[in-house]
Parts: sequence; C-alpha cells; structure tokens
Amino acid sequence: MIYLIICTVSLIVSALTLFSGFGLGTLLMPAFALFFPLEVAIGATAFVHLANNIFKVVLVGKRADIRVVLTFAIPASGMAIVGALLLNYFSGMQPLAEYVLAGKVFSIVTL
Repeated sequence: MIYLIICTVSLIVSALTLFSGFGLGTLLMPAFALFFPLEVAIGATAFVHLANNIFKVVLVGKRADIRVVLTFAIPASGMAIVGALLLNYFSGMQPLAEYVLAGKVFSIVTL
C-alpha cells in the first residue's frame, strides 16, 4: 500500500510540475520524507527528478531553443554536483545538540 501511495504522489506531482517547470523537489521531498529516512527521501526525489527531466526532453525536446537550454543546463549541472557534495559533507557532521523528551533521545543535525 505504501508503494502505491508513493508512486501515485510521484505521478501527480510530476504532472503538476510539467506545466510550471519547477517545484518537483519542493512538493515531492516532504512526501517521501514521511515514509523514508531523510537521506533516502532526498535520493528518491533526485531519481524522480531525473526521470521527469528525461520525460520532458523526450516530450518537448525538439521544440527547445538550444541556446536557452545550454544557458540554464550548464550552470544547473555544475550546481547539482556542488549541492550533492555539500549534502554529503553535511550528512557526516556531528549533531549540533541532543535532548531527551518523553524518554526518547532527539538530535539536531545540519541535514
């Protein structure tokens, strides 16, 4: 049942953002974070994002202006790599603080 919910949410969010051109990660990542640990939710969102972008290229790629695509794609690709490296760096940091509430230990982390 969980897989059906996750796939349905992914499909609906991808369809919504097809027309706007942005917002997939903003809408999908919190939904994934309800079912998966945060690192997995971010990775799963990235995978759906890649699949959605490939679908868009196949669907409307022939009508795209190559200069505009390159103007946005080259910096976006570089910044995606920088973002992945930063995410990896921050995920390895020690918790900023820890506290106990109702017998459970909670940590405040940079991620």
